[in-house]
Amino acid sequence: MNTARFPIHFIGAGPGAEDLITERGAALLKEADVVVYAGSLVNPAHLKRCRPEAELHDSARMNLKEQVEVMARGVLEGKKVVRLHTGDPSMYGAVAEQFDLLDKKGIESIVVPGVSSVFAAAAALRTELTYPGLAQSLVLTRTPGRTPMPSGEACEAFAKTGATLAFFLSAGKLDELAARLVSAGKSPDTAAAVVYRATWPDEKIIRGTLSTIAAETARAGIGRQALILVGDAIGAHDCGQSLLYHGQFSHGYRNEKEDERFDGSCAFYAFTEKGVRKAQEISQSLGKTVIHSVGRAGETEGVKRVPPEDFDPLLARQWNLFDAHVFIGATGIAVRKTAPLLRDKATDPAVVCCSESGSHLIPLLSGHLGGGNRLARRLARISGGEAVITTATDTRGITAFDEAAAREKACVLNPDAIKTLNAALLAGDTVSFHGPQEIHERYWRDCPQVIPARADGAEAAEKPYVPAVYWDEEPPESAGGAAALLIQSSSFVLGIGCKKGTEPGLLQQYAEGFLARQGISRSRIKALASCTLKEQEPAILALAATWNVPFHVFEPAELDAVEIPTPSDAVFEKTGTHSVSEASAILASGGKISTPKTVCGGNVTLALATCPHGSRNKARQGAGNVIVIGLGSGSPGQLTPEAAAAMEQCTCIAGYTKYLDFIRERIHGKKMIQTGMMGEVPRCTAALEAALNGENVCMVCSGDPGILAMAGLLYEMRKENERFSPVRIEVLPGITAASISASALGAPLQNGFCLLSLSDLLVPAEEIRANLEQSAGTALPVVLYNPAGRKRRHLLEEALRIFRNQRGGKTLCAYVKHAGRPAQRKWVGTLDEFPLEDVDMSTLVLLGGPRTIRDGDVLFERRGYADKYGIS
Repeated sequence: MNTARFPIHFIGAGPGAEDLITERGAALLKEADVVVYAGSLVNPAHLKRCRPEAELHDSARMNLKEQVEVMARGVLEGKKVVRLHTGDPSMYGAVAEQFDLLDKKGIESIVVPGVSSVFAAAAALRTELTYPGLAQSLVLTRTPGRTPMPSGEACEAFAKTGATLAFFLSAGKLDELAARLVSAGKSPDTAAAVVYRATWPDEKIIRGTLSTIAAETARAGIGRQALILVGDAIGAHDCGQSLLYHGQFSHGYRNEKEDERFDGSCAFYAFTEKGVRKAQEISQSLGKTVIHSVGRAGETEGVKRVPPEDFDPLLARQWNLFDAHVFIGATGIAVRKTAPLLRDKATDPAVVCCSESGSHLIPLLSGHLGGGNRLARRLARISGGEAVITTATDTRGITAFDEAAAREKACVLNPDAIKTLNAALLAGDTVSFHGPQEIHERYWRDCPQVIPARADGAEAAEKPYVPAVYWDEEPPESAGGAAALLIQSSSFVLGIGCKKGTEPGLLQQYAEGFLARQGISRSRIKALASCTLKEQEPAILALAATWNVPFHVFEPAELDAVEIPTPSDAVFEKTGTHSVSEASAILASGGKISTPKTVCGGNVTLALATCPHGSRNKARQGAGNVIVIGLGSGSPGQLTPEAAAAMEQCTCIAGYTKYLDFIRERIHGKKMIQTGMMGEVPRCTAALEAALNGENVCMVCSGDPGILAMAGLLYEMRKENERFSPVRIEVLPGITAASISASALGAPLQNGFCLLSLSDLLVPAEEIRANLEQSAGTALPVVLYNPAGRKRRHLLEEALRIFRNQRGGKTLCAYVKHAGRPAQRKWVGTLDEFPLEDVDMSTLVLLGGPRTIRDGDVLFERRGYADKYGIS
């Protein structure tokens, strides 16, 4: 016999229908060994779920003591016991007395809730029990019978509240109940309804008023097993809209308050299990979210686990991929982790810190332009906590100029002026506003110091040094040295891809519909963008003319180097780029995608990108330059200050994706051109195109950029393509792999050396063999780059054979793998011992000469000083 003691489960079977029991309750019934059920009310169909061998006891024939004895005996025998009640056990279920007796026997009880008949009755009536303006409360009660009502709970007392009243166990006294309610002040015309055996096959519904309901119910022959509902909310129609779904009502899951509006994407980072649960709770209403659990074991659906050692690189990679980063935990963690990534207020995403309990939400970064303050308020509404806003304008109830720009999704052209203009607001100084009247009315109508400029401009002449905001206007020359903040409403670029010969009217229809769905007027569009293949497409040219905006095009190679949300192989086959609409919008705006590619009618793709703050969008007025730098091995310590400064000052970074991985924490906020293996030509083309359009591009290479890297290709392409001739190219040195490997081995290159690459992808194999023969005949050590790949090993075998033939099998040699990186390892030996199978493309091979000397695992060459100066 099983002697394990299981708790007794008290289950609510629901109002009657056998499919209204909960899944949990049904599952427990299927497992039960003993079931005590309320036979007078519970649908017997529920018992079909029980196993054939289960004991079934009808409590209608048992008193309390007998019921408890049956249940207790089952538990003591190690059986699973279920007590099955009708509706929900907490409503007139007489369960408390059962709990007390079972507790005294040391038997645990667990309650599984059920659907109450009051809700089944409301469902049958298709009514709300609460209704705006009529009733926002519900009273569940009964009339006295053999069980008296406690003092103060008479129906007359509840009638005076105006709440919806639900009466259980009272159908037999309905005429008396109606009379008492009317005598207490209820109108005889108050709506009333009786629902008999709700959800059962013989369910009946009687509707009426307090003056008619008793007679109607008696006529239907209903005297028991019925629920009575009374109140103005019963059957109410056209009494006004609920605030819950009103267009201007805000709550945690739909926000219409301007100071809580945040539509961007969010990454959440939690550092404890409690923090993960809070992140899941408050992120639900935001839509575009990702939750990360840092350093916690276990799996949670929808949560990405991140080992602590991977968190910093993850945050760096994601820094500009999300509009906001929310840390669930101490502010110190958020401050320390984000500090290395901070750039400026124009480009940094919002950062909000939330306590584990959700009681405090603190915006730490980009409160206005990034929306951090608005996000904190919104999350506080969800969590029931408090947004701790410290921005001075917000705490004083003044709308800052950059906050207004952010709410309007406008572009601040000179963010450096924000501090000065907002300081003038706080100081009470007069600020002249030049721009749309509706913008002034919306944000500064009640702020007397922000004065709208007069149409004739006379006030500018009277007060030439008043700080001013120019919204969609150019400051006049007469403004002199006055501080001016420039804001531009047209802050989006529309990227377009379309089938050749698309009808112009159709494209315009698609474009205007697309903008309307995003809530953006066409006046907000700064430019159109596409591929050079569409440079003469009539439909796009017509749209640009109709909207009076410029149309920018980009080469396929330049577009294909842009990282985009939805690449397409089908588009690549037709155009030579994996993206047209998204990539062109990014390049023309200098910003990032706000609305990903949308397909319209099967032949048109549209995407929106935002123009970044601080950009006047004049990139195409003059050529920039390309600075080529070397990263060495990629380790931070091997980056020269000159190269670091170049990365800091450039507007665009180009490079092989794996090399960019080494420096992503340094280049957040910058436009990136990245390609994979075999993408050198598209990468250099895109870099030169970007420079031609005014970008200052930093081309990143490993090692030294002039040694088997991109510097030569860039010069070659500029020479071959006259269009790139205005672009200035500058090369900054880096630490090549030969130098890094030599230092790891000792000093094996003291007297000069020869550097060769064994890759025959670009140089003919015969030329490589000739170079090997010639260099082997010298006294110089030889360094071999790109020695062998998975399918290309024959040239390394030939190189070793050539050097063994000319220098002998005892010649010292070495290899260094992953030089300068944490995984670095090396081998030192002779040509006869060389482990050919160890070599791959991450390995550099050194073949020594006659001067090479070994001292343990160190190789060096005599420099000659001892012979010349007699040093011993």
